Amino acid sequence: MKYMKQLAAAALALTMVCSSLSGCVFLPDEEEVLAAPKVEETDVQYSTVTAKKKDLVDQDVNTGTVCSEMTYNAVYKKQSGTISKIYVSAGDKVKKGDLICELDSSELDYTVAETELKLKEAKLDKQILKEQGASQAELDRAQVQIDLVQMQMDDLYEQRENAKLYAGADGTISSLGSGVSAGNYIDKGVTVATIIDTSKLYIAIEPDTEDYPLYKVGTQLFVQIGENSYAAEVFMTPEEIVAQDFEEEEIKYEIYDPDADDADAPEEIEFDREHVYIRFTEIPTEDCVGNIADTVLVKDERKDVVVISNSLIKTVDGKNIVYLLQDGKKVVQEVEVGLKTGSMSEIISGVNEGDTIIVR
Repeated sequence: MKYMKQLAAAALALTMVCSSLSGCVFLPDEEEVLAAPKVEETDVQYSTVTAKKKDLVDQDVNTGTVCSEMTYNAVYKKQSGTISKIYVSAGDKVKKGDLICELDSSELDYTVAETELKLKEAKLDKQILKEQGASQAELDRAQVQIDLVQMQMDDLYEQRENAKLYAGADGTISSLGSGVSAGNYIDKGVTVATIIDTSKLYIAIEPDTEDYPLYKVGTQLFVQIGENSYAAEVFMTPEEIVAQDFEEEEIKYEIYDPDADDADAPEEIEFDREHVYIRFTEIPTEDCVGNIADTVLVKDERKDVVVISNSLIKTVDGKNIVYLLQDGKKVVQEVEVGLKTGSMSEIISGVNEGDTIIVR
């Protein structure tokens, strides 16, 4: 009897479980997850460039300011005065001997005219004495008077000439002195105008430390001013300064023309041990003193070679590779690199002219 009750209870429990499970048939089936679509490599769109041949030049480029080796300060050395007229302006070209400035000499002109009359009078007095049969002593005294007036006359002529200031050299007026204008007073020794000789130009540059050995005295290069290039050469280097065993940190290089009488104290290039000094050997056709310019030294070059951008070359396991597009597929290609500049490289092998290189 007890066994039958246990059997009935088990049957009832089984029935309830089945009833509860039977409700599951009303739930929706779980949605099937679809696999990602397979993309064939031939469907990928690449950005590419075509390998071409051209000349490759490795250059060292530095920037500096164009200066003149010859600079003259036109000054009045012997007298001061009020400026009557200025004959030049900044930027004007002048020849040696051209009139630059003139001091007011109106009072001097009157004195000159008066003294000329006195000289004429002294000569007439002597002539009269001679015609009257004067003694030799009287004639000599008359001649002394003539000589004294002539000395005054010569001095006045010199003063009048010294009121004119002339260019001491061919060149260009780079600037006028401070306060130099008609009507202003100027002391002797004060610069009226600065003249630069545009036929003797140089530029000082400061290359990177590792490039200093490239610059030797006599090294040929060129200076780029705008779209124009001019031949030049190195004429002073830090190595040369050190080799000459100068005790001071700076040395001076005399570039003054001693024949320029109207020049002030000699202008000199002050060399230092940080710069390389480059002289133009080809005279620019335009006025360029004070302009910023680039010096260009050709370190190495290749003619008609396959050249590609450095950004296309990758390093994998110590090897240089590029990615080529061949028959629509991306192919890894090892390359041998030759001359390399800051942005481009020569490809010796691995890539031929006309090959398609994948950029990305």
